[in-house]
Amino acid sequence: MKFPFGKGRHRAAQAPPEEEMSFTQKIGRFFSAEPQKEKVLRQEDFQAAGDTYYATVSAGYKIAQRLLWSVFIVFLMVSILVNHREITYDNFFYLIKDFSGAVDTDHSRYETLSYESDSRQNFVLYRGGLATVSPSKISVFTATGRRTYQATSSFSSPYAISSNRYVLIYDTSGNTFSVYNSFARVYTETLDYPVTDACFAEDGSFVIVTRSSDNRSVIRVYNKRFQKAAELRSDAFVFDIAADRERDTLVFLTYDAGNGSGQTTLSVRELSTLEEADRIVLEGEFPLACGFLEGNTLALMSSRYVRIYDSGFEERERSEDYSGGTLSGFSLNEEGVAVATLDSSQNRILAYDRTGKKIFHDTVAFHVSDVGISGSYLFLQTEQGVTRLYTADGSVKTLTSGHGNLLIYDEKTALVCGESKAEYLVFS
Repeated sequence: MKFPFGKGRHRAAQAPPEEEMSFTQKIGRFFSAEPQKEKVLRQEDFQAAGDTYYATVSAGYKIAQRLLWSVFIVFLMVSILVNHREITYDNFFYLIKDFSGAVDTDHSRYETLSYESDSRQNFVLYRGGLATVSPSKISVFTATGRRTYQATSSFSSPYAISSNRYVLIYDTSGNTFSVYNSFARVYTETLDYPVTDACFAEDGSFVIVTRSSDNRSVIRVYNKRFQKAAELRSDAFVFDIAADRERDTLVFLTYDAGNGSGQTTLSVRELSTLEEADRIVLEGEFPLACGFLEGNTLALMSSRYVRIYDSGFEERERSEDYSGGTLSGFSLNEEGVAVATLDSSQNRILAYDRTGKKIFHDTVAFHVSDVGISGSYLFLQTEQGVTRLYTADGSVKTLTSGHGNLLIYDEKTALVCGESKAEYLVFS
């Protein structure tokens, strides 16, 4: 039986010692299919046993292994070249510490979180845990209650927003905003005028709304390296703002007198340049919120209607007019839209899911002070606690709790954040 690399054996025998080879010869030998060390692989051993098939497989694996090593080295060099500014001691430190935070999230038992008592605190969900900020303290907790960051606050009237990367805190009565991760403050800036709104895009870039001496609103876009990328000045008041990095789109709601009855404007702009791409004007309505849902769907909520727009910003659906009732609570985020109104002693709930499909519109038999949404479930805050309503059949279950801000963790869990502790309410 002939061995497929028989000629290679002859060449290997005639090859010069490795120390006498040129660099080109060494590279050629490195990727050669021939055995390079007799003690590791000898053709005679394979020939004696008749295992020529395994000799071929072994040679193939050797070439594949060395090709993969070469690709890995090239990838490593390119990554270091492109991201050399990001390779710092602090980043490695945060990466290692982040592993323990991820373990906490995966093994959460939804324990009660305790923090310093303060009636002026603001709360936001962050990476499976909770961030709290008051005029005296800033804290970041994992889902199990482990505090990963604590610092003295310099915000008189703080408000917080979050993404999957950062928490941004701004002072509604001061001019400073700061960006935090789970373990440190990573950026801070003091502006000439207070911050009135902010939002994140998924890649870590963010938008700040402030004002100037000549303009009611100044919109500033920062990239993920915390550098200002664009700025827009407007004579209208900005009431809410949302960013979609995937489509390079920014939308915001403004309000002005219009024809005398009030006018809400939805401005659609390119996130990177702030050039206007579309504009929608609504007469006789006051703006409340806007945000992107699933599939590039946009939801807009005013004092009268919930509107759903498709990816081309054409109106796909409009709710019934609920302006005859008193608005008692609303929620608009990537999970959907939920509105609670009180009309003639009847509590009416309207909800759309994350695709923009209407999933509930009916009255409930209890007073609702706030509302949240996750999947097919609505969470209604009442005097007794939190009631979870399943929109498919209208069934409800109530868990008692104290008073506080309502946050929705997932379809089974709500948080009620009081002055000194956050209660996890887990529905079976």
